[in-house]
Amino acid sequence: MGGKDSISKRFQALTFGLARRLMLVFSALIIVFVAAVITINMQTQRGQLLEHLEHSADHLVSLSQEVSIPYILENNPADLEVFFQEVGSRSDVERLFLVDPQRWLLVSGGDVDMQFLSLVTDPLIEQVLETRAPQHVYADRAVHVAAPLIVGNSVLGVLRLDYSQKDLASKMNAVLLNNLMAGCVFLLVGLAFSRMVAGRLSRPLIELTQTVRCAADGDLDAEISLKSNDEFAQLGTTFNTMMHNLKNSMYEIHRVAYEDKVTGVPNRSWLNNQLEHLALHYTQSDTGFAVMFLDLDKFKAVNDTHGHHVGDLLLRGFSRRLARCMREQGLTLLSVDSDERHLADVENNEAVLARLGGDEFTLIVPSDKADALATHIVAEMARPFKVDGCQLSNTTSIGIALFPTHATSREHLLKCADVAMYQAKRSGRNTHRYYDHSTHTRLIERSALERDLELAVEQDSFEMFLQPQFGVQSDEVVGAEALIRWERPSKGRLAPDTFLPVAASMGLLPKIGQLMVRKAIEAAARINRTRTETLAIAVNVTIEELNEEGFADMVKHWLDLYEANPRTLEIEITEHTAMEESVLVERQVAELREIGVRFAIDDFGMGYSNLGRLKTLAFETLKIDRSLVTGVGEDPASESLLLTILDMAKAIEADVVAEGIETAEQLAFLRATGCDYYQGYYSGKPMPAAMFTRWVASQSKDSTQPDNTRQQLAS
Repeated sequence: MGGKDSISKRFQALTFGLARRLMLVFSALIIVFVAAVITINMQTQRGQLLEHLEHSADHLVSLSQEVSIPYILENNPADLEVFFQEVGSRSDVERLFLVDPQRWLLVSGGDVDMQFLSLVTDPLIEQVLETRAPQHVYADRAVHVAAPLIVGNSVLGVLRLDYSQKDLASKMNAVLLNNLMAGCVFLLVGLAFSRMVAGRLSRPLIELTQTVRCAADGDLDAEISLKSNDEFAQLGTTFNTMMHNLKNSMYEIHRVAYEDKVTGVPNRSWLNNQLEHLALHYTQSDTGFAVMFLDLDKFKAVNDTHGHHVGDLLLRGFSRRLARCMREQGLTLLSVDSDERHLADVENNEAVLARLGGDEFTLIVPSDKADALATHIVAEMARPFKVDGCQLSNTTSIGIALFPTHATSREHLLKCADVAMYQAKRSGRNTHRYYDHSTHTRLIERSALERDLELAVEQDSFEMFLQPQFGVQSDEVVGAEALIRWERPSKGRLAPDTFLPVAASMGLLPKIGQLMVRKAIEAAARINRTRTETLAIAVNVTIEELNEEGFADMVKHWLDLYEANPRTLEIEITEHTAMEESVLVERQVAELREIGVRFAIDDFGMGYSNLGRLKTLAFETLKIDRSLVTGVGEDPASESLLLTILDMAKAIEADVVAEGIETAEQLAFLRATGCDYYQGYYSGKPMPAAMFTRWVASQSKDSTQPDNTRQQLAS
């Protein structure tokens, strides 16, 4: 590893500077050029030598053909022995021999280790006999040539010659040596020339680099002075002009970068820079500082009502009033005119006022000034703002986080102050709050609950429980109410009043209601499939669901899908929903009642019902809220009120279901007063839909008395 680092440092030192790099580039180009010239020249010389070698071999073969043909025609090849021996003794001939068309050796010369009339196997001879044309093969040491002896159309034999390349290698070595010597001379001259050219080209750039380095170090008065009539002189002039313009516009650039264009106070970038460095500066100090997060209460209403122009004017007035409050508390505000590297000296009462965006502002102040300043700001902002002829009453909510008590990083400090501001808003606005970890934890838990609820709706993770409803006089099961249950992952089962209000605030109730309606229809179809008497499942529906255009069509679709009798479904709506005068709600209720779906008013007695409207709507069932049943047997007033409700129900011809029956005395009172149905823990607790289905099926076959049935369900 150390060796690689050393090589890398040496390479960097070797290539440092434009002049060296230019010289290296020129040198590399010259070396490549010289190498290319030498290579091309060597290839050319080799080609010429090979051509000469081939010509010599062909000449020798032609001579041997002319000499050999007469002797072959006279059938006297033995007389050729002298000629072949003489030719084979040459230094450039390795071997020479002649075979007849049947490949029998007739005569040979040179280094041929074969006897007269021995059979010769040679691929080159085979090619000649097949093609009747001369063949050449170039090997490392020799040129192999084979040529036919042809008279007329007859092949008399094949002449075979191996011509040596010894002379070629020696000549090529001589050529290479000459080329290398010429290349070295050219290379030395080229390197000297490249160094001179690189120096001349880089000199103006080196001067430009030095001037730019001075400018980067903060010397904006640095100028380039080049006395030349070329592009470098123009570049120097352009650079000098640029530096002059930069120097004149630096303040404007600084202001645009760090000043909020609406209010004129420092912006988020300035604030982040201050917070980042202050957190580092005070990490080792006992002194801390406070971050105050403010926003204007109900600012969106100003924009929506009066327009963004008035909103911007309000923000300017708000920032000016903030600055005045800070000065009145003895604080000195830093502005974008200050040195960018200057930190707020909170120990000497320097402070920062910045706008994050929208109607959000942040202050950095000494910790011991935060509480008094927040109180003063809240009091001052309570006075109306007069903006563009409008009198606006916009208070402020303030959250305060302390460094290092609450957080030690910029992001965490701003987050804590933001959470504290949200806590102030939840406390009624127009106040200030310090960051409280326990409240933050509750917010985080609320956020986690919201995420889990969204996932539960998406995955349909809710379970339907059914609580049986009984006839008051017969004690027989006549129906059930669908109740929602949710097994939250890793948290266990949550009570509906824990998660339904959160779901309502998120706008999820319509989707959850749709899931429950579908489950209720499916359960009703399954339970009544083998029953002779209809058992209705009641399910709660919110006003949001009824106000959706396709709600009635959706219910009809599910009734058809599960082949459920519409009379097995009872839709419960609250007393408040029943009093809503909505054309869409009334139309959808009418559509569903027309096909046989029953409707009930849930929690009756908790609102202020219009009796005339109740009679007009003609609901089949009124469900008396459990709070009206609690005092039965103990409170005569409660009993009197319950009797009144029962009489009213009879007047509008509606069935009555009393909820929350938990004692025998309450049930006895209902029997005495003629109430129709009841539900409660006294006779049956809610149970999973599958368990309820099995229990109902067993009751149709069981002869057990109602009292025993009640005991089984209540347990």
